[in-house]
Amino acid sequence: MTSLGPVVHTIGGILVSARPFADYQAQFALTGHDLTAGPLLDCPGGASDFGATVRERGGQVISVDPCYVLPAADMTVRVAAELERVAAWTSAQPDRFPLDSRGSWTHAPAWQATAAGFLSDYAADRALGKGCYLPAALPRLPFTDGTFRLALSGFLLFTYPDHFDLAFHVRAAEELLRVAHEVRLHPLNDSGGIPYPHLDVLLTRLRARGITCDVLEVTGRSDARDTRTLRLKRR
Repeated sequence: MTSLGPVVHTIGGILVSARPFADYQAQFALTGHDLTAGPLLDCPGGASDFGATVRERGGQVISVDPCYVLPAADMTVRVAAELERVAAWTSAQPDRFPLDSRGSWTHAPAWQATAAGFLSDYAADRALGKGCYLPAALPRLPFTDGTFRLALSGFLLFTYPDHFDLAFHVRAAEELLRVAHEVRLHPLNDSGGIPYPHLDVLLTRLRARGITCDVLEVTGRSDARDTRTLRLKRR
């Protein structure tokens, strides 16, 4: 009898993820200079502590996500539900995600700590009106041209092919390049690990618009399949 191999599941609906700062560093190939050389955009920011951590180190970050319309108390409920969804998703795929002796994903504690840090910073930001977390979504962002030195977009484009078509990907990339001098997109596969099938077409269209494109080889910390990041710059 022929084995069909391990079952691979996609995550389903768009996830508000609590990806740790260290994951950002690895998946976007970020250097110390990248973090402090100029304003950064995190789009979507989800429940990550990336922005808070960079600001603690003296950098500037604005995070955007449509879920940032939520009050702090409602955000706490939303993030808790998303962590439960991730726990169920990862525990169902032991061949893909390493589990501990209790059957829980080994990265779960880091995500939980990240979520706690984010929620604390999000609540303080809402209370003080700092504006570090803005409710917005691609392909239209509320910023003037060239506001940011670098825009990071993780686990949105390419991750949900049933939500976003090729035309959306082109518009989203162009919008990110409108507001930032450089853009990095990660990963180049969907949440089941399948490579984005229209990448060559997308790169051809972007290059025709005067955009320099190259693919960086990176380390996938949460998922070993997430090993490529797309870097975009206007010529």
